[in-house]
Amino acid sequence: MPMKAIDLHKEFPTISQADFNFLLCNLKHCNPGQVSLNQSLNSAEVTTMQEWLGRLLGGDPPQYVVHTAWFFSMELYVDPRVLIPRYDTEVLVDALLPYLVPKAKVLEIGVGSGAISLALKKSRADLQIFATDIDGGALDVARKNSIRLQLPIYLVQADLFPASEGDFDLIVSNPPYISPEEYLELESTVRDKEPKIALLAADKGFAFFKRILDKAPQYLKAGGILAFEHGNKQQSALQNLTESAGFRLLQKGRDLAGRDRFLIVKLK
Repeated sequence: MPMKAIDLHKEFPTISQADFNFLLCNLKHCNPGQVSLNQSLNSAEVTTMQEWLGRLLGGDPPQYVVHTAWFFSMELYVDPRVLIPRYDTEVLVDALLPYLVPKAKVLEIGVGSGAISLALKKSRADLQIFATDIDGGALDVARKNSIRLQLPIYLVQADLFPASEGDFDLIVSNPPYISPEEYLELESTVRDKEPKIALLAADKGFAFFKRILDKAPQYLKAGGILAFEHGNKQQSALQNLTESAGFRLLQKGRDLAGRDRFLIVKLK
């Protein structure tokens, strides 16, 4: 039966206001900042919301329920084949833009949903962006988003680096960096629902950083830039690794909560 959104939310008191509003906005195709809980829902809308809210009670992240995540003012398609983009990563994208020369050639390692590459392309149409992922399902999602948003990028299935060496101005990666010990402590909605392949890394979370640092100089132009998102306790150790690999620090960065979150370095 028809009812007001606010009354429907009362039937699901354990669902946060933010998650309820997120679902409601997807149902009503409204801006999250303009959602009204006093609006009426027809019977079909009530049924849909009840189904979605039930999935939230079962532990599904709201982004997977409606196959939507927002990043850099872009509406991205997401499903359990890819990690849900985090707003914290937008800070890294913003930090990278001033370093990019006109028509820069960019490589993203581990593209996932395409969030970083597509945000860079949206900001700078002149960029030539290549993006890799080892998982074919993730590449399907990134391709879907590239087409939907009309932001062309080159997608390649590869274990980190493409087969042929390149001359990139920038390599950027938000690789798996959660250690096995930390993985067990993640919230269940992350640990049980998001792809393990996109989260877990051996060697105390540093395995992928080390593999990328080992080959990055072969793919970068002289003076090329390498950027990593990393765990909030990894920055100092990762900086030491980059210096040992022949890079010098350009910028350290923090996320929206003020936690250490990214490094930008330059090939010496």
